[in-house]
Amino acid sequence: MTRDEFLRTLCTFGACSCAGLMFGAEAPPGAEEKPNEEIEALKWKVNFMRVRFAKLVGILSDTLDEATRRKVFESMGRECARQFMDLTGKFAGHPEAFLEEIKKRWAKETEYDQAAGRIRVVDRSNHCTCAFVDEQLTPPAFCDCTLGWQKETYAMILGQPVDAELEESILRGGKQCSYRIQAVKRTT
Repeated sequence: MTRDEFLRTLCTFGACSCAGLMFGAEAPPGAEEKPNEEIEALKWKVNFMRVRFAKLVGILSDTLDEATRRKVFESMGRECARQFMDLTGKFAGHPEAFLEEIKKRWAKETEYDQAAGRIRVVDRSNHCTCAFVDEQLTPPAFCDCTLGWQKETYAMILGQPVDAELEESILRGGKQCSYRIQAVKRTT
């Protein structure tokens, strides 16, 4: 199974996002025709990987210093965001259009203060939407991954570096995920 087939399979089971996966989340052709036995086998594999991944996140959280751990998880999120640049890239220079699009797909609310270079996004899901996450097992430190996604995506959309901060996170005990993105002023 290729990586793309794997991601499409995850989407078939509603296990996709990392925020950006919601753009292309549709079942692959013929997915509804798979025999129940094959679907159950794929569900088992996804669960198996989530459990092992949660253990890996825990090991990294316990063995790496905080700065290194954050860098590792943020790098994962940035790479995830790069995988969806063909979908998000069309919004480069058009943050209002991007925010309108995500409100249609996955955001409950968005705010954009152009003068301050500040964006706020509140997810509508009451579950973590990352395909890697088992909410019962994945350590909260993994939320640094989504901060990497936010930084990579909004830096491209705004055309300048940004900082991202979690206001609330499901893995960290919140009822939803919400983010603040702040454009970083360039020094000349």
